[in-house]
Amino acid sequence: MAAKDLIVKLNKMIADGRFSEQFKLPPERELSQELNVTRATLRKALALLEADGKIWRHVGKGTFVGNPPTEQNPQLSFLSRSTNPMEIMEMRLVIEPRLAGFAAIRATPAMIAKMYHCIERSKQAIDIQAYELWDATLHRTIAEAAHNNLLLSVLNIVNAMRQEKLWGQLKESAVTPEKMIEYSCQHYKCIEAIEARSVTRAERVMAEHLELVKNDLLSVASC
Repeated sequence: MAAKDLIVKLNKMIADGRFSEQFKLPPERELSQELNVTRATLRKALALLEADGKIWRHVGKGTFVGNPPTEQNPQLSFLSRSTNPMEIMEMRLVIEPRLAGFAAIRATPAMIAKMYHCIERSKQAIDIQAYELWDATLHRTIAEAAHNNLLLSVLNIVNAMRQEKLWGQLKESAVTPEKMIEYSCQHYKCIEAIEARSVTRAERVMAEHLELVKNDLLSVASC
């Protein structure tokens, strides 16, 4: 199996929830045996996934799925101490509607299918942690479908901020089962707009969704 084929397989395992956010991957020896590839091929695939922001490594501790915690990066650590959830949402409102618009132009059928898959998995979530995993995967998939690496890198930084404790506390209070249903409906509308190649509608629906999330978080924070 070539490295590019292995990347496709690993990405699918992440998307399907086999490897969840911050999941520690098995040691290279075990993982290469499980995937039936050489360790050299595995290392190459992991290096490419790391460059793409899908995994991160900590010397002496292992390889993990997702973005590194902010304390692993001095610059991100500084940002996390000087920002707050409302600033994060304001930044998301600047970036993500445009990403949805680009996705409406550039998303492949496979990427659109993955978006629908993420929504279905989020609807099956039994708790906020599982819902957040698939919600984050959906938003990242839309960003990847935009095929703009610079914007994707900025979004990765924003998503790293979302791993902070305060963000998690607000989400646990704000995201009720009823809100999960409401958010899923908005997600469907956004993906339908992307599938229909409607740039304006995709941007508008994404902006409306993020504005609702921001207001829900604000209402909890003000209590």
